[in-house]
Amino acid sequence: MRRRRLLALLPATLAAPALAQGFPERPVTLVIPFAPGGSSDAIARLLSERMTPILGQPVVAENRPGAGGIVASQSVARARPDGHTLLFGGLSAQILVQGVQPNLPFDPVADFAPVIITSKVPLVLVAARQLEVNDAAGLIQRIRREPGQHNFSSAGNGTSGHVAAQHFADVNQLQVTHVPYRGSAAGLADLIAGRISYLADTPSVVAAQAQAGQLRALATFSGTRAAALPQVPTMREAGLPQVNNMEPWQAILAPRGTPEPVLARLNAALTSILADPEVRARFAAIDLTVIGGSVSEAARFFRAENDLWVPILRGMGLSAT
Repeated sequence: MRRRRLLALLPATLAAPALAQGFPERPVTLVIPFAPGGSSDAIARLLSERMTPILGQPVVAENRPGAGGIVASQSVARARPDGHTLLFGGLSAQILVQGVQPNLPFDPVADFAPVIITSKVPLVLVAARQLEVNDAAGLIQRIRREPGQHNFSSAGNGTSGHVAAQHFADVNQLQVTHVPYRGSAAGLADLIAGRISYLADTPSVVAAQAQAGQLRALATFSGTRAAALPQVPTMREAGLPQVNNMEPWQAILAPRGTPEPVLARLNAALTSILADPEVRARFAAIDLTVIGGSVSEAARFFRAENDLWVPILRGMGLSAT
């Protein structure tokens, strides 16, 4: 309390450096909205391990799965805004969840202060080889010739693969049926067997099968081609500029009201970590591209993604079941 009173008496130009120098005062918790295991959990733990020596306090990764990221997001939104509780969030847990859960117990934008956008991963549109299509235009033509006879799969309602595949159908006015699965593996198996017409997923899920000829990789939902599938065009290159980019991204977020000097300290630590060649190599091994940037850039990116996708999501009429 005495320290706070002294800081309150200092001019802002003096108080800000003092706040940054005094942070962190105790261990920092990085909340992960997923169960242990998987690429997101691995990346969050890598970042927490690298942050510890830089910040001079333990950064503890803590898994709080449940309700599509809502449990973790709500806990961080309600945490004390001092930088000691952070969220490993991203597109699915903060933006896409609004499409299946319209009455969230927190505001996905207003209740968080983005620290940094860490990385992103492309999504690839793939089709069953049994359809005998070689590009995205061919898939569109095939489905239009047979309205109501085709379907697509996803790893679950409201996931990035679901939204991307439905968005592809909507902007091209395709009559298709969504078949959700619990995870990517079962849907991919049905696609290879010809029971599913198409899906959208990350290169780590579909690249090996595409290269083996078990399915057709048609286009990426991104501004650049995927490193694992360099021969596959982007949607724009495929003549479909009306299809928005859908690149699932990850970010470190703090509760709203976290002091700017604390955000800047965290951003500086993470910027140095993301510049490490070893870290970048580990990201690339699972098809992640490092983004980085300043606190203000992260905030603009976060809001822009929200403003782009939330109206689209509301028009889709998604549900959590």
